[in-house]
Amino acid sequence: MIRKSTLISFLIAIILAPCALSAQSTAAQRARWMEQIRKTKFEFFTKEVNLSKEQQNQLFPLYEEMEKTIYKMNREAEALMKKTAADTNASETEFEAAATAMAKTTLQQGEIELDYFNKFSKFLSKKQLFLLKQAEEKFTQYLLKQRRSK
Repeated sequence: MIRKSTLISFLIAIILAPCALSAQSTAAQRARWMEQIRKTKFEFFTKEVNLSKEQQNQLFPLYEEMEKTIYKMNREAEALMKKTAADTNASETEFEAAATAMAKTTLQQGEIELDYFNKFSKFLSKKQLFLLKQAEEKFTQYLLKQRRSK
């Protein structure tokens, strides 16, 4: 009996090992992909906004902080939306709360961006602030175009 359970455990380990490696590989690939996008985006911003080295050193950490804050907020709203959508017994009040939270997310994102816009204005010119907003749009369009061409 011990041999049988050991054999079963061994077989399960052999079967699951590639899955675990695949998951790690996928996570590693995703991390590399995200790092490449980050690098490309900052190179794009540097060129489009004509950033000095000092401005890059000031902008990029703050910009990443802003993106992480917005990402976290969006994930929380998305989780609430999925939870409510999956609840077959959700009440009208719960649907209203989820819809309101989703609508507020857009408002909060704007407030976060405005807060960071004010932080950026301490070391970017007014023209550079304008060019940064344009560069964000251009970069998004660039990514969409890249995705469509694959």
